[in-house]
Parts: sequence; C-alpha cells; structure tokens
Amino acid sequence: MPTTIRPPAAPPGSTVALVATSSPVSSDDLDRLVGYLRGRGYEVRTYPSCRAATGYLAGPAEQRAADLTAAFTDPDVRLIVPVTGGKGAAQLLPLLDYDAIAANPTILTAMSDPAVLLNAIHARAGLLTLHGPSGYDFFQNPVHEDTATAFFEAITGGLTGREVPGKDWRTVRGADGTVRGPVVGGHLGSIRALVGTDYLPDLDGTILILEEVFVDWVDIDAALTHLRLAGIFDRIAALVVGVPVDTSRGDAPDAGWDELIVRCVGGAFPVITNVEFGHTPRKIPLPIGGTVELRLDDDSPVLRYCDDLIEAR
Repeated sequence: MPTTIRPPAAPPGSTVALVATSSPVSSDDLDRLVGYLRGRGYEVRTYPSCRAATGYLAGPAEQRAADLTAAFTDPDVRLIVPVTGGKGAAQLLPLLDYDAIAANPTILTAMSDPAVLLNAIHARAGLLTLHGPSGYDFFQNPVHEDTATAFFEAITGGLTGREVPGKDWRTVRGADGTVRGPVVGGHLGSIRALVGTDYLPDLDGTILILEEVFVDWVDIDAALTHLRLAGIFDRIAALVVGVPVDTSRGDAPDAGWDELIVRCVGGAFPVITNVEFGHTPRKIPLPIGGTVELRLDDDSPVLRYCDDLIEAR
C-alpha cells in the first residue's frame, strides 16, 4: 500500500476540472453545473469528454482517461469533479498514470460508477479521495443544501473531530460498541468489479461502505454473496450500508432489507444500514482512506471524523 497522500484544499477562487469518466451528460446539465460552481466562486475548466457521447459512454476510454490524467497534472486544478455517473469508469483503470497522480495530489470527489476510481486511485497512488457529490448533484434544481454545505466544508477545512448524528440510521449488529478504521467502498456493483484485481484497497480493519440503486434485491443478494465468498467480509471492521434507492424486492423471501444484508454478508462485525452517503439527495462526505469512528447505538449512532481529507495548512 503506498504512503497516504492528502491533497491541498480547494477554496473559492481555485480551479475545478470537470471530466466525464463514465456516461455522457447533456449540454444543459453541463451548463447548469458550470454556472453553479462559478456562482460558488470557482474557476471552471471543462475537458473534451464532457461534450462527448458514444451510446452510454462519454466517448472512448482513452479520451476519458487522458482527460482525468490531464486534470490531475494541471497545476491550476485543485478539485476534480466527474460530471455524472452511469457506466464505464472501470475501463479507465489500466489507462491511468498512478505515479503522475501521486505526484500531483488533487481532490477527486465522486460516487456511483466512478467510485471505482476513488478506490483504485487510493490503492495505487495512496491519494485520499472523497466519496461525495459528483456533478450530478450540483446541476439539480435546487441543489440539496446539506449536501453542498458538508461538501464544501470537507474540501476547504478540517474534518477532524466533526460528528454526524445518525438519527435515521439502524444499528443492525454491534449496538453499544465503538469501531474505528479507514473508509473504503462505495457503489456495490462498482466495488464488486474490483474483486480479484490490484485496484482494490487493502481491506484489513476497514469500514466498508456499500450502496446500490436501480437493482432488484435478488441481484443485491448475488453481489453481496459474491463478496462474502471472495473473503471480503472476513477482513473488515464494520459494514455501513447506504439507503437503497429505487430497488425492488420482487419475490425475495419474507424478510426486510436489514435481514437480507445480514444473511448475505455473514460474519459478526457491526452492521449499520440506512446511511445517507449514496444516491440519496443528502450525501454525507466520506474520505476513501480517511479514518472514521462509529459510536454505535440502537437509537442514535454517531460517525466521527478522525482525520482530514486535505493536507494541513
């Protein structure tokens, strides 16, 4: 595992790079995103992939990878934002220059399909990345206020010591305990694609976060069972599961969501569900590679940030 690298802060006045790592985005959505970031006081630089479309992909993988690498190596850029999710980010993994990324640490925020990039870049370059909003969240009308506030605090100031109460979270297993570890993970389908590759971060003692959208319960069952059979859950300290969005239980057995999760993952580690870090409008920012502490309780679990995403000033 490379030495952990923290990127510099991205305060207003600095430059944001917009890239398309996965699927295309419409011109109207891109224009709204540029306008929003400029309204927050940022300079904005768009790359060719933002205006490319080849079916469900934002142009060839080579162009998308070149744009992402160019954003990292541009000395003016302090924040890189994929314009949306979709499909195809994993195609970039063998095409990226991880040494160049490590030599040019820059904040990369993403979720959904580009979560593969967050984890692979942390695994191969040692850079802390941010599981948080993508451009999609910032071309909505309106932008979710809590998501924006938490995000801009994370990229401009210290996270250490901040606490997030989880009044709607459910401690399915491990109540009245405390667990601490670095965060890895993200979108279940994307993280599953990293199993068996050298792009998956070291999982020993980690807080694994998983969330899913537009997938039936039977497919979630299959994905979680695959992770269990691959030994993923033998190594983690705790599992944090996001709020399921637009998932259908179909003909799943007569049990609830939490029971499905516990049955599939096995083990005895703490499990917390219904956490808003995925495809929900509100997104709690979680640094991939950064350490958090979970104080678990049946009624009011709390997440505490133990270190920062960004380098000390």
